[in-house]
Amino acid sequence: MIMRQNRVISAAAAVVLILMSALMAAAAAESSKPATIATTQHWHWPWGPRTRVTIMNEISGWRQLKVHCKSGNDDLHVQVLNPGQGYRFKFWPNVQGTTLFYCYFNWGEGLRRFDIYDFDRDSKRCKTTCPWHIKETGPCLIAKDFTSCFQWKK
Repeated sequence: MIMRQNRVISAAAAVVLILMSALMAAAAAESSKPATIATTQHWHWPWGPRTRVTIMNEISGWRQLKVHCKSGNDDLHVQVLNPGQGYRFKFWPNVQGTTLFYCYFNWGEGLRRFDIYDFDRDSKRCKTTCPWHIKETGPCLIAKDFTSCFQWKK
């Protein structure tokens, strides 16, 4: 048992406090780094490596792309990407292996929806780095050793 502010806490609670302090210190260190891509971080309990999803605007005609991503727990709000600009968010997949982030895309030709991260599809395919390039024909996952493009669902 450990004394904290005149209170006794269990060893398990002490471990949780230490881990949370380490996570907050890591977040503070990472947030001080300059970034060229807009970034959103979402904190979940760290089971395994953190996953990074990047969305790049590759819509032709130099049009802005509006992106609104969500999961069952998080709303990442609308991001507006200029041509060639990217947006990145980070998260820890959940313990159950059911993590799903879906996004709505709009560039002036109607609203499109796509599951931008599906644990079943992506955990082995792109592992912890999932770079998506959004085109009129559909999103393309462009990894080191493969490219996989999808058609927009009708």
